[in-house]
Amino acid sequence: MSTKNLYPTVSLLLAGVLLLCSRAALAQGEFRRVGTVPPPATAERLFAASFECNEAGYREGEIPDDELVNTPNRLPNGWEVIANGSMPIVDSARIHYAKSCEGSAHVERIAGIDSVLIKARDLEWSSAPGKPFDVALYQQVDVVSGTAYSLSGWMLTLCGGSNTNPRNDCPDGYYMAKMLGIDPLGGVDMNAPGVQWVENRRNFVQPDGVTRIGWQNLRLGVTAQAPTITVFARINSPFQWHGNHGFIDALSLVQAPTATLTATPPITGSVAITLQWSGDLGPDIPLIPNGTHRLLFDVQYWHDANGRWRDVIGDVEAGETVFYAACPGSLYRFRVQPRAEQPSGGSGAWPNQRYPGVWSEPIEIFVPAPAAEPVQPMPMDAQLFLPLVNNQRTC
Repeated sequence: MSTKNLYPTVSLLLAGVLLLCSRAALAQGEFRRVGTVPPPATAERLFAASFECNEAGYREGEIPDDELVNTPNRLPNGWEVIANGSMPIVDSARIHYAKSCEGSAHVERIAGIDSVLIKARDLEWSSAPGKPFDVALYQQVDVVSGTAYSLSGWMLTLCGGSNTNPRNDCPDGYYMAKMLGIDPLGGVDMNAPGVQWVENRRNFVQPDGVTRIGWQNLRLGVTAQAPTITVFARINSPFQWHGNHGFIDALSLVQAPTATLTATPPITGSVAITLQWSGDLGPDIPLIPNGTHRLLFDVQYWHDANGRWRDVIGDVEAGETVFYAACPGSLYRFRVQPRAEQPSGGSGAWPNQRYPGVWSEPIEIFVPAPAAEPVQPMPMDAQLFLPLVNNQRTC
């Protein structure tokens, strides 16, 4: 056979191999974008982040160790599911409660028709109902190292189940932790020390056990330290209690908004520092359909005498302010954080995602001490009165 005649055969073999690889990846839920070049600006960098059974769908997982459950878990395509300890029940909320993706039963979700259900083993049966669990969904995303990304998402947890008649019975001190995290190095271990987390422990009802709180928005911004980052959506239920279950829905990852801060040192004899800040929404957020996001900023300062960051001004648009240093003769540091939010009470994209950026690198300003004035000698017969000081001014 001539070399020329081999070309069609080789091409067909290569096409077949690629098709098999792609099918294998789909079967395992591997929908991550492949390549060294990150995608261009986009309104969403995650795949299948709305967890809809009628879109990307679900695949079969393992059968959970539950006395009354003998069907496999359903795992959202595009996501891997891991657990510390035993795997709880994981399912499409729509299929679980409505018996099919086309079912019309009430299903907890923040958008669309579906969400991911996480349910404790032996939920309302056995001598120890509501087994503890710690489970996370994760997805790896190609990014630009050194660039900040913002993750926003929605979760709902129900300690003690949804029966509030006469009131919810979740014991004092018990909680279910809703958690969003990013590994800036792209690892897949949710216990790795480098994973940055945000956490919310609020139950679905107020402490009165009746008034509904409902879905909670979690969000954080992280700077990528590798060409891949890993997004985690996690529910940790550390206490054994009946009825414990939760839902995950509507995750969103975008390139984070950015901010710039300038600090003008005080002139001689003054302690006034002029702070100016501005920023940019970044390339992704303006592409969100129906989005009305605007930039807001928080500015903070640090002084060693305080030992923590303190607010200068917050929840403001781009602008400037004057900061008066209370402790001249010392060093101050300033930083700014941007966040993209939609105005409350108006139209906009749903669900109402909020996208924080990362804190800027601190700017250091040394405030000189005022020149010492000549000291006049005190007369021998002068009386000295020391005031009683109740409050000391902090730096």
